[in-house]
Amino acid sequence: MDVRAVVVIGDHSDGNSQSPYALADVLGKAVVFRVVEQLQSRDIHDVTVITDVACEKWPTGTAAHGSWIHAPGEQLWKSIEHTFDALVQNGAEIVLVLRLGTYTELDYHNLLRFHVARHPHITSVVDSHGVPLGIYAISASRRNHAAQLFRHRFQQLRCTCEHFLFDGYTNHLSSPNHLRQLAIEGLMQRIQLRPEGEQVKPGVWIGRGAQVHKRARVLGPSFIGAGSRVRAAAVVTRCTALEHHTVVDCGTVVENTTTLPYTYLGAGLDVTHSVVGHSKLYNLKRGVEVEFSDPRLVGQASSRAPLRAAGSLLALASFFPAQLLRGLFASSQRECPASLPEAIATPAAALESTAPIKAKTAPAVDAGEFPANLVIARRYGNE
Repeated sequence: MDVRAVVVIGDHSDGNSQSPYALADVLGKAVVFRVVEQLQSRDIHDVTVITDVACEKWPTGTAAHGSWIHAPGEQLWKSIEHTFDALVQNGAEIVLVLRLGTYTELDYHNLLRFHVARHPHITSVVDSHGVPLGIYAISASRRNHAAQLFRHRFQQLRCTCEHFLFDGYTNHLSSPNHLRQLAIEGLMQRIQLRPEGEQVKPGVWIGRGAQVHKRARVLGPSFIGAGSRVRAAAVVTRCTALEHHTVVDCGTVVENTTTLPYTYLGAGLDVTHSVVGHSKLYNLKRGVEVEFSDPRLVGQASSRAPLRAAGSLLALASFFPAQLLRGLFASSQRECPASLPEAIATPAAALESTAPIKAKTAPAVDAGEFPANLVIARRYGNE
């Protein structure tokens, strides 16, 4: 049986903002790539991806994941219809059409067996509540039914269709919370989605070319994407996913967070329960998004390797001359003694004066609260 597939990403006319999440990386690979690979693993090798998202926003590696078509605006739905007709003319017997927003781990063999056994014009996949998941199996002989479905943007059918019930894992990918949840489920190995990297110790995956400083700490379950940098004294912990080419600077703690590709986190930060990328931070607990104007706190590196290398060289070139001038011209704050015996005999300045001691009654503190002057240090691990 000749089965082809069309994956649709886009159309925000109904307030749907799914496409950025369908194209986003989760544990080292874009969601759309994982869906295409699911289809190809079921011997559905002819996959066409149609999207209204600009080409420069496509994830790297589209050539290895089906044929991609850019169809902006109203051209999106016309392109879907024309692609369906072309696939049928080239011999397709059944065309699977997926409007990618919801991520599912559907067994497409079961769907095709159901469709062939029932002989419907169109089979629609629904969840346990009867809500359509945007996945359709369409017989090649039913072009008019397919055209009706596309022209009404999957909202209206020309006739009744069969419903294929799917009660497996689904993630609607309509918010940063859903994106974060998908990463957590993958790190906890509760679903088929797996991190793209080598598991260097239980629960810790590191992608190709990633560098973790010997004085940094990575506690599982965590994922360090390809080409990422985790610098000295940084801590990565508790289901954190650093997508490719993320930089975590010295002393920064990243906990239960997803960073989008090419994200820079400055030194000495404490980033928790968030999705970070494009110089923005979305806090999942408070539902608040913050944009940073200072790239030294949260920034975005260039996606082009030569520009990233040039930036590193420029920073290095400006660092050494500044340190050299500082060493040559900075005045010393210490007074050298005339001789070693004199230095030993001279009492310390702190011992010559006694600081006054004032008695102060500490205010009563509620047992359930910490006093304002108490410093709390967070410990990770057992070292």
